[in-house]
Amino acid sequence: MRIYIRKYLCLAALFFCALSAHSEGRDALTKKHISYGNAALEEADYKSAVEYYEKALAEDPDSKSVMYSLGVLYIQTGDTGKASELFMNYLERYPLDVDGLFGLSNVYILEGEYEKACRLLTQAASQDKKNEALRRNLGYAQLQSGYVQAAKKTLLDLTAEFPSNRLTRFDLALAYAAEKDYPNALKQVKAGLMMSPDAEGKLIYGDLLDLAGGALLEEAIGHFRKNEMEKAIAILEPLCNQYPDYARAQAYLGHACNFKFPPDREKAEKAYRAALQASRFVPVTPQDFAVIYDNLGSIVLRKGNTEEAESYYRSGIAQESDYAPVYFNFGLLRAHKGAFTEASVALMDAVRRDPHMESYIAGHPKLAAFRSSVDYTNLVNTIKKEIAKDEQSKD
Repeated sequence: MRIYIRKYLCLAALFFCALSAHSEGRDALTKKHISYGNAALEEADYKSAVEYYEKALAEDPDSKSVMYSLGVLYIQTGDTGKASELFMNYLERYPLDVDGLFGLSNVYILEGEYEKACRLLTQAASQDKKNEALRRNLGYAQLQSGYVQAAKKTLLDLTAEFPSNRLTRFDLALAYAAEKDYPNALKQVKAGLMMSPDAEGKLIYGDLLDLAGGALLEEAIGHFRKNEMEKAIAILEPLCNQYPDYARAQAYLGHACNFKFPPDREKAEKAYRAALQASRFVPVTPQDFAVIYDNLGSIVLRKGNTEEAESYYRSGIAQESDYAPVYFNFGLLRAHKGAFTEASVALMDAVRRDPHMESYIAGHPKLAAFRSSVDYTNLVNTIKKEIAKDEQSKD
């Protein structure tokens, strides 16, 4: 199994601030170019903004603020070559200037020159000890350079001073992960996700869970596929207890409990609900969601909770996955309630995803009343037309 931690790039630390065109010491032409550049930025027209700021710099070549802002614009537009040249020129004019060091270090980070970035950021941090963004980038560059202990110290100190920065916690988690200290790594990511469950953080959390428990999960999946449910459960239960946010493990625990003989639907339901709960913090594919919702719907339907079952089937269908059973089961339930037209639509979607579903529809005892309706006749005709259309397209 390939396990991968996504690189979390810390360039969010470089922010562009539109300059005031009315600052003292600027001539009229420089002010005009800055004003036009700011207007272009408001329209997200970065190309024009760059052109106007280049004109402003030509008029005022010694301006730190114009140089810095233009350098950030180059980075934002992906022109690291021009950004590097500009920040080097900046530092020639103003050696050891923190903004210049910070700007050039970001170019180095983008280009994977982490050692160079470390040197610049260490220099800048010694002058500006309160700059949170600068120090966070230092920790990231140290980590990427292989200086794990130094990175961890930098990021731990920063987290103590600025506990509400989720990005710092994500970087600190990667430092712990580099030492295979997964409990602390997961703790830091979860803390960051509790502040804001963004997609990148969820990816990191999912990758770390795979690193911590992926080998055991794959072993359990192997037993599941061999129909060795008890062996799978013996692995999955302690794994889920240790990592309750491991949605894939919770889902497979649900599957194993649901499909073993005899089934333990109470445990299966609990595991499926835990998987849905964990999906707030880790990525879950639409296919996995559809399977979970379908199985959960069938479990609660056995208890007589038809409305709840229908809500789960609808949630599974909303994933728009290729999982045909959730469409079939929803259609079956709607047909049972006499909603034949809606049932026909769902059953047609099931057949489109799995042609074998046609025979289930034709023979399922709970669809007898539906098969006597005009909606079933229309469904059969639609299936025939789509088959004929597919055959024509092959010719």
